[in-house]
Amino acid sequence: MAIIETNTKMLETEIKLQKAFIALVHQRGFDHLSVQQLTQTAAISRGTFYLHYLDKYDLLAHYENSIVTDIADIFRRYPKPAQHAPKAADAENNAFYQLFKYLYRQRDLAALLLNEPASQMGTKVKELISSVLISATPQSAETVHDFPPAFAQEIVTKGIIDLIIFWLHQEPVLSPKAAYRIFQTSRDLTPAQLTNIVVRSHQSRA
Repeated sequence: MAIIETNTKMLETEIKLQKAFIALVHQRGFDHLSVQQLTQTAAISRGTFYLHYLDKYDLLAHYENSIVTDIADIFRRYPKPAQHAPKAADAENNAFYQLFKYLYRQRDLAALLLNEPASQMGTKVKELISSVLISATPQSAETVHDFPPAFAQEIVTKGIIDLIIFWLHQEPVLSPKAAYRIFQTSRDLTPAQLTNIVVRSHQSRA
């Protein structure tokens, strides 16, 4: 019984601390955040905080590593969706749909860390996405020989990260299924087609 009570109390403390972290970083930015502000807002003692974390940087690293570890596990357990497969065929049994589901559950913290200059989470998630793309089977025998691979990788991974950040900052945040459907559709559209969508949208409102 004592172990269960202890674990429950630790979980409650972590929840309060995370809520305080999110609220204060939104208000002040991570650079202006202090441990004193965190503990006061979370209504916990400084001793309790230092029992688990060295400082605010250690807390930030903990949140980053927790999310990145979970995403890496998703990419290990689920296959990458086929680019031109029927959309219903791999609707849930693929890494990116599971990624959207996970980020939706963690949306407050994930959105904050992906947009916070002090956080390295965006870079770490990009590296994970790059590793998935590198390990994927080419979708076509066609090759563009004179385009630098490093630029191609940056365009693809940055596009995915930017889409995720944009999605998580919408009000209200679209469901994982709706966001994943947009992601999947975007993979089949050329830049020219996407530009035409934007132009026609502006023209219809003019």
